[in-house]
Amino acid sequence: MAWTFEQIGNTFNDVLDGPVWDGGGLLFCKVLTGEVLRWEAETGNISMFRRFTARTTGLAFGPDGELYAAQSGARRIAWYRKDGSARALTALLNGARHNHPHHLVVDRRGRIWFSDSYSELRTRGPQMFPLLEHRSVLRLDYESPPREWVLKRMTFDTNEPRGVALSPDDATLYVAESASERDGKRELRAYPILESGLGPPRVLHTFGADHRGAHRGAACLCIDSEGNVVVAAGSRDNGPGPLIYLFAASGRVLESHPVPADRPTACAFGGEDLATLFVTTEDGRLFQVRNTGRVGYSAR
Repeated sequence: MAWTFEQIGNTFNDVLDGPVWDGGGLLFCKVLTGEVLRWEAETGNISMFRRFTARTTGLAFGPDGELYAAQSGARRIAWYRKDGSARALTALLNGARHNHPHHLVVDRRGRIWFSDSYSELRTRGPQMFPLLEHRSVLRLDYESPPREWVLKRMTFDTNEPRGVALSPDDATLYVAESASERDGKRELRAYPILESGLGPPRVLHTFGADHRGAHRGAACLCIDSEGNVVVAAGSRDNGPGPLIYLFAASGRVLESHPVPADRPTACAFGGEDLATLFVTTEDGRLFQVRNTGRVGYSAR
C-alpha cells in the first residue's frame, strides 16, 4: 500500500531534523536558526519550544521522560529539564572534547548513545578545542560514584556515523554509517550490545553508487514495535531517490516509500498509539504519514 505523506504547516526556510513525540505533540528542530518548535496535534498550531539551541540536530526522551538534545553547534549533549532550564553534559573523552553530536537515543538504563561526526559549520565561541582524530558512536553513562556523567567510546570502526537506534530489548545498536564520498562506506549496521561494549557488527544493507555519484546513505533510524528498522535515506541527485525504507532485523528490505521532498533527515513515530510516522527533510518540510500500518516503539 502506498503511503500518503501529508505536509504539516508551510515549508520552512531551514533544515529540519530531530523529530520526537512528547505525548501530545511533536518537537522538531530548525537546525540553522537554532530553534526547537512544537506542533500541537489537537489544534495543529506550531509554537516555539526553545530558542538558541546551538544547532540542535537530534532530540530524545529518556525512560523517565527527561529530554536530551544533540547540540551540534556547541559540541555537547544538553539536558532540557522539565522546569525549563537546561544543563550541558560536557563530559570529556580521555580529557578531550568530543566532536559534533548529531543524533542520539537513550536506553532503558538512562545511558545516552550518540553519533559524533564532524560538521562543516563552525561551533560557537573560541575555536580552542581540537576535533578528535576519530568519528565514533559515544555513550554518556551516569555513574554513582562518582555521581557524574562519564563519556565512553563505543565504536572503533566508524568514519561518518549518523543515525542511531536501539532494538526494543536494548540488545542491538543500529548505526547508519554514511560517508559522503563515492568510495566511502554507506551501511546500515547492527552491533550486539555487551556489558564490555559492542560486539562485531552485521552489515544489514549497503548503499551503492551510480554514474551520477554516491547514493546518499541513511540519515536517521527509528524502530517499530516489531523491531523493524525504519530508515530515512536517499536524495534526488542519484540512485532511487529520497525514500523511507523498512528493514527487518535480519536486514531484509520489507518496504520502501518515496518521500515527496528531497533529502529526508529524520523519522519518528508519534500520534495516538504511536501509529503515525513523522518525517523531516533538508529542504524544510515536515510530513506525517498516518497509513503506514506500523506502530512505533517507545521505552518511556
